[in-house]
Amino acid sequence: MFCPECGKKNQDGAQFCEFCGAKIAEESKVVLPKTPKKPLSKKTKIIIVVVVALVIILGGGGIILSNNYTPSKVAEDYFVALMNDDTNKLYDYIDVPDSEFTSKKIFNEVIDTKENDDLVNYQVVSEEKSADGLSAQVKISYTLEGRQTPLNEIIYLVKDKKNKMLIFDNWKISQGSSLVEEDYEITTFKGASLKLEGVEVSEKYKEESDSTRYDTYVIPAIFKGEYDVTVTLENGLTTESTIDVSGYGSSINTLKLSDKNEKALEEAAKDYVGKLYKAAIEGKNFNDIKGDFNYDGADLSDLEDAYESFARSIKNNELKEYTLTDLSVDRLSVDADGCLEITVDVEYKYTVKDYFSEENISKSDDDTAYLTFDYADGFKLVDFTSLATYFSRF
Repeated sequence: MFCPECGKKNQDGAQFCEFCGAKIAEESKVVLPKTPKKPLSKKTKIIIVVVVALVIILGGGGIILSNNYTPSKVAEDYFVALMNDDTNKLYDYIDVPDSEFTSKKIFNEVIDTKENDDLVNYQVVSEEKSADGLSAQVKISYTLEGRQTPLNEIIYLVKDKKNKMLIFDNWKISQGSSLVEEDYEITTFKGASLKLEGVEVSEKYKEESDSTRYDTYVIPAIFKGEYDVTVTLENGLTTESTIDVSGYGSSINTLKLSDKNEKALEEAAKDYVGKLYKAAIEGKNFNDIKGDFNYDGADLSDLEDAYESFARSIKNNELKEYTLTDLSVDRLSVDADGCLEITVDVEYKYTVKDYFSEENISKSDDDTAYLTFDYADGFKLVDFTSLATYFSRF
C-alpha cells in the first residue's frame, strides 16, 4: 500500500507510514476506476422488445396449436363434420391406405354418410389413450332435435407416424378402415378397358387368367360404395354400368349403353329383324341378302346358319305377312368374341293361312329374342336366335 502523504510504498497492513509517520487509512487503498457502461441504443432496445414479444406469442400460440391436435379436438371436429354430412372435411380426418381409389375425389363421389337429425348440442365426455400412446378413444355425448335422451358416440383414433407441422401429434380416425375394401376383385369383359368414377383401372391390377371371356382386376384399396363404371370394349364401343363395392368382388356381365348408342342399337335391331322376316317370307336364301349384313372384316357364318334354319321354319308355317310394332332392348352382355349380346322384347302383327280353310287370318303377339351384334362404325348383326317362327293358325 502507499502513503497518502508522501506516496511511498509501505508494507501491507501498516497503520502509519514508516517514512513520514502519517496515518495510512483503509480508504487510501488504490481502487481502479470502473469503466462506465455504455447506454443501449434505441435500435437494440427495439430488437430486444421484439424478440421477447415473439417468444411470448410463439409460446402461447404453440400451446393453442397443440390443443388443436389432441385426440379430443380431432374427434370433436370429425364428429361435427359427420353430423353435417361434410364429406370434404371428413376425408381429412380418416386413416386410409393411399390409393387412386381412396382419394378425396372418390370419397366425395361414393361415400354415403348416414342421414342425421339436426344436432342440438354435444359435449366431449372423456378421452382415453392407450398405454403406448399410439391410440385413443373419445366419448362424445349429444342430443338431436326432437329427442330428449342423449346419445353417445365412441370415436377411435390412431396416431400417425408423421407429425403435423413437424412437432404436433397427428391423430387420425381409425374408423376409416371400415370404409375401405382391400384386394377388391372386379371382373369384366376380356380385353375391355375399365374406369371407375372416371379413374382408369390400370393394367397393373389385372390378374393372369385362362378365361377366354373375362378379365379380373384386383384393386389393393378402394372405398365402399356405388360406382359409375365405364367399360370400353375391344371394338371401341363404350358402355356404362354401376357396381356396388362391398364384400368380395363385383362382376360386370351386363351393360348400359349411352342414350345415343342405345337408340342406335334399337333402330338397328328393328331394321335387321324386319329384313330377316321379309327375306324369309319371300323365300330368299342367305346369299340373296348377304349384302344387307356384310361389312369389312365380317364373319357371317353364324348368321348364315341361323337364317337358313329360320327361313325353313317360316316357309313351313306359311307366314304371309309380318309387321314389327315394337322392339325394346331388355338386357346386354358381351360374348367371348367381344360381340354384344342383347335380349329384345318384340311385339308384332302377323298374317298366316288359316288351318281349316284357304283364308288368311291376322293376329298380334309378343315374344323374346336374342340378337348378337358386332360394332364397326355402327351395330352389325352377326347372329340371332329365338325369333318367332311359329304363328297360331287357329
